[in-house]
Amino acid sequence: MELLVAYTFAHDSAARVAAGRARVEEYYGIRPEVTLSEARPDVSPLFELELPDGCVWSNRPVAALLFAGVPAVASSRGWTFAAGCGWFMDDSTPYDGVRAVPGSTRIVADGHRQEVANPRLIEQALSWHRYAEGLASSNRLFETPPDGFTTSEPIAEVAHGYFYPRDVEQLEALPLPEKLRAFSNHLQTRLIPAAGPTQAARTAVAEQIDRVLEAAVDDGIEDATMLDYFYAVEPLRRGAAPFDPVRRNLASAADRDLIEPLLTDVEGFGDLSTLWAASIAGASSAGGEATLRQALWRATFDQHLAEINKVEANK
Repeated sequence: MELLVAYTFAHDSAARVAAGRARVEEYYGIRPEVTLSEARPDVSPLFELELPDGCVWSNRPVAALLFAGVPAVASSRGWTFAAGCGWFMDDSTPYDGVRAVPGSTRIVADGHRQEVANPRLIEQALSWHRYAEGLASSNRLFETPPDGFTTSEPIAEVAHGYFYPRDVEQLEALPLPEKLRAFSNHLQTRLIPAAGPTQAARTAVAEQIDRVLEAAVDDGIEDATMLDYFYAVEPLRRGAAPFDPVRRNLASAADRDLIEPLLTDVEGFGDLSTLWAASIAGASSAGGEATLRQALWRATFDQHLAEINKVEANK
């Protein structure tokens, strides 16, 4: 794994940089490449942390926090988006103060459309957080975490016909305001589960969908290509579609008794007891299990934050 850190400080000092480098090295177990830079580095993925006297950039969000000596705190904005649709929308990340620098993927107006054995899931989720620093999809909960984590590959194809409404041709014939509303409703229905997320999470996702579709129109896109635009602009490319079919019930995990209390009060989610009861009974819907996975993803993230902040506390 290559670990890059770039920074610009108004009040630079060798001691400050050395302390930041030492924290990053202690956490990752490898020596980072650290450079002084007056401009944003041209690397991908890239995460940015603004400071009162400068800025830190890194290809790993936790490295930016550790180098700056800033405590790791969960981002309410990012996790509200994640509760509502399963990923971190716009430039949000799992960490407060850290933003994802947008990629260069662009859809233009003349573009064209194209048609196991039960694991211990709390430990599994925490392992994924360690590897992917909160950016892996909760769909990977039942997968063994890899030795490293690589985010987005270049997008050759984006939405495909699979993501379009079945009545797309009729919708494209509508006046633009009605068309925007129809496409927004389609995305909300597809991305936001029927049960689980709070109203605040649903509203946040809906408003971001509208912002992206309106940006597509500003770029001259007024047909269903705006759905391609949405999936290209939003960081859904970091993982699969957020709500895959049920493969295993969360309640079938070996550490089920430890999972249940973690689901009682999760940021961005309402009462999950009905969904949990359905999981125990083996009667879950795909959306219900996806919501439980996402809630456990958020709940275990607090343990991940505690691990990061131990490094700062030891210095």
